[in-house]
Amino acid sequence: MKKSFKILALLLAVIMMVSVFVACNDGEGTTDETTVNNEDTNGSEDETTGEVMPDIEKKNYDSTFYLSVMGDVNPMDRYWVEESNDDVLSAALFERQERVKSYLGVEVFASSTDGFEVYTEAFKTAVKNKSGGVDTLLTHVSSGVSGLITEGVLTPFEEMDGIDLDADYWNQEFMDALSINDHYLLGFSDFNILYTYVIAYNKDLLANYEDHLDKSVYDMVDNYEWTLQQFCDIAKLGFINRGGEDKNQYGLTGLQWVPWCGFLEAAGVNLVELNDQGTYEMSYNNEIYSETTQSVVAMLSDLAAAEYTCVDFMSTGPATVPFEDNRSLMTLASTNELPTYLNHDIDFGVLPYPVFESNQKEYRSLQWGGYMAIPAYMENPTMVGETLEMLSFYSEDVKTAYYQKLLGKQVGENPDDRRMLEIVWDSVCTDFGQTFDEVTGFCLYMLPSVTASPDKGGTSYAQYTQQRIQTSKTAIRNFFKKVDKKY
Repeated sequence: MKKSFKILALLLAVIMMVSVFVACNDGEGTTDETTVNNEDTNGSEDETTGEVMPDIEKKNYDSTFYLSVMGDVNPMDRYWVEESNDDVLSAALFERQERVKSYLGVEVFASSTDGFEVYTEAFKTAVKNKSGGVDTLLTHVSSGVSGLITEGVLTPFEEMDGIDLDADYWNQEFMDALSINDHYLLGFSDFNILYTYVIAYNKDLLANYEDHLDKSVYDMVDNYEWTLQQFCDIAKLGFINRGGEDKNQYGLTGLQWVPWCGFLEAAGVNLVELNDQGTYEMSYNNEIYSETTQSVVAMLSDLAAAEYTCVDFMSTGPATVPFEDNRSLMTLASTNELPTYLNHDIDFGVLPYPVFESNQKEYRSLQWGGYMAIPAYMENPTMVGETLEMLSFYSEDVKTAYYQKLLGKQVGENPDDRRMLEIVWDSVCTDFGQTFDEVTGFCLYMLPSVTASPDKGGTSYAQYTQQRIQTSKTAIRNFFKKVDKKY
């Protein structure tokens, strides 16, 4: 019995030795523990996020990814930080950079390029001279974008190794709207921190009028009852005449130049659309949109002229009645403006732009922060593609930190407003007219131009469309003559 036990023990020992030998030989060709983990991690859950990783092998490029930021609409501290500090967004950005560095061996570095009229020139020169130095450009929303396309200095996103446009952190619907000759020349993903427009409202003031509302404004949004008419009706509630502009309380106040532009898109109207012949043209007189467009113009014209609003058209200076003075029920605000309200004694909430009518069932939010553009010349295209993919993948925590930055509270303390910001984020829209506004004669600004009251420089809808439709046709035709030579 003892002899049998010894033989069995010896056999087990031999088997263990053979197993170790086989395991060592199976590992031949790997260099360290990191490489083994590559195989375990690739295509599986990321330990830090719990999300499925992109189909990219872990590697060490030992390289730098150069991001050029058009700072006028894409503040640098929304995308990149040199080091982490106590600010929640800074910490999230730094953590994203460190994750990319750990996974790909790529150091992300960003620099700001100022002046929206000339910010593309250095980019174009670098591409044409094949000098490198920029791996991705964050553009203006419209200015300068058409020149990037017509001069052929961009690489289509669908041709980039490492980018999975089907992943949910890429907004393919948005990119579809920007496709040119079936190419995705401009990109948009969760990496693009939103600079969009929202309705900000004073919670304390609105509480005074709750008896006039059959449900909360958040329930209205959820039920698609947050319509343009409802927005106008609530603005009317907020007016109190105290004897002068410097004393009155208003239903709506603020600067309405760029913010005003978003109402038409929110109503489901594209500024420029493909016609039956496959040609882009302005949609003002398009029979599909004509009735809606003219209704929006009429409603906003009445709103602009009403005594219960104090809106400053064509102005970029301080509003006559700033929202933070607690004398306005609502204002139109960019998301970048929201943190400024935190320095004042005002409890504010946020809502998306209203739908035109409740059967629309889709919110659309005016995006003003530009797009990603990849140069036609790169020293390492695969590194660029994989870095953009990882930056987009790791942006969920940055989004959460951004909400906290905008609202000044932990997102758990403000679930309704956080949800509204999610709706805005998920509903960003664009079309040919918004992105290539230079080409169409700045048709984006039709609403502020035609709904301003006559004493503030307004023109009629008929005048505006008559002046621009024919010239835009010619400009769009010339645009595509140039594009067809490049793509």
